[in-house]
Amino acid sequence: MQKFMKFSVIAFLTIIVIGCSKDDDSKKDNNNAADGEFIAKIDGNEFKASTQVVATFYAGTFNITAIQPSTGETISITVSYAQEGIFELSSNTLNSAFYKINDQLLYNSHWGSGHIKITELDVVNKTVSGTFSFTATRNIFTNNGLITETVVITEGAFKNITLSTTITGNGDSFVEAEIENNDLDADSITAVEIITSGNSTITLTATNNTTYQNLSLSFPGDITPGTYDFSSGPYSSDLIGQYNPNLNGGTSNYVSEDGTLTILTYDTNSRKIEGTFRFTAERLDPDDPPITYNILGGRFFVQIQ
Repeated sequence: MQKFMKFSVIAFLTIIVIGCSKDDDSKKDNNNAADGEFIAKIDGNEFKASTQVVATFYAGTFNITAIQPSTGETISITVSYAQEGIFELSSNTLNSAFYKINDQLLYNSHWGSGHIKITELDVVNKTVSGTFSFTATRNIFTNNGLITETVVITEGAFKNITLSTTITGNGDSFVEAEIENNDLDADSITAVEIITSGNSTITLTATNNTTYQNLSLSFPGDITPGTYDFSSGPYSSDLIGQYNPNLNGGTSNYVSEDGTLTILTYDTNSRKIEGTFRFTAERLDPDDPPITYNILGGRFFVQIQ
């Protein structure tokens, strides 16, 4: 159960997927969002975000993540090789979206269905607009055993959201790691701060868009220089390392069981942070292969969005 709680904290970056369908006139725009706004209905209840919306487009991969601070709800959608058009959100295409509330286990469209229509992807003026809807599910353990829960997201829209198209840190950002004697060689890097219920979490993700390896670190926004254990200490419940060996092949996630994160410098004015890390990652889902990944020699320097 602790592994499931850890997985739900990982921000938006564990699933990067591929696939695009041709435009379909039956999927109308119906964009009722105001400029700079991200809206949807969650099982009929209104979701609205404007200040807590991040959209990125790096190396062909598009992601938009929105948070409604008053409820702690998050919606995130990711599409690789994105362009203007319609992208299915289902296991058939591997494009995916998720919905979660605070630190609860997330609902994933990989086991549901839906679509996103990117109506504008303007890399010159750096804005993006679109509409979406999807059904997402999650499996949770209860006293009655494993059950499946479903959430339905409808009337989703976002308009003229600022689009980040370059790696943060003015090109100086990097994430390095050795995974089972092979270099990660990340060519897509993001670092964002997400605030829910007054609590700040920084999530750093690095992806190799050729091998589809994905690595992420999540830690409290008020962290200070020092060395911290993934499995013990004051930040252990909020300190998470995660590794996915092949995002293109599914959603197998391996989560840190031990290891350390060292924050070397953290300039809260420039929002630049530097550190090192190492951890051992074990399977999250008991149906995944029983592999242990050793992540060694990790280093990073990023600017937080």
